[in-house]
Amino acid sequence: MARPSNAPPEHALTQLRAQIKAWRAVRSPPEGMPEELWASAVALARAHGACPIARAFGLDYKNLKTRMARATGPAGLVKPAFVELPATRTAAPAPVPIIEITAADGSTMCIHLEAGHGLEAASIVAAFLGSRR
Repeated sequence: MARPSNAPPEHALTQLRAQIKAWRAVRSPPEGMPEELWASAVALARAHGACPIARAFGLDYKNLKTRMARATGPAGLVKPAFVELPATRTAAPAPVPIIEITAADGSTMCIHLEAGHGLEAASIVAAFLGSRR
């Protein structure tokens, strides 16, 4: 992610700073910061960079970066875990026609035809049978 060069405006920080300060004043030690405060910090960090926001609010930089990485696009969008695709039939390869010819003298010839090459096979068969007379 490209690092934004502009510092966050003070008015964008004031409200969240007050909410975090109020939470810190009443929290019990093992309690983590509420998710709604983290979500606001992540949104600001996306716009202005993780380091300035972590520094402005006294947040753990690594924790903020981890939460930024887990965030999925704009608020309200959910990243799908599974996408069902319609089943498509794959056509089995068409069988290749085979011509087997045995001449009067016992010699045999086998021709595997590909699409569009039937006329060539006819001349090959005629040449094979004509050479055996």
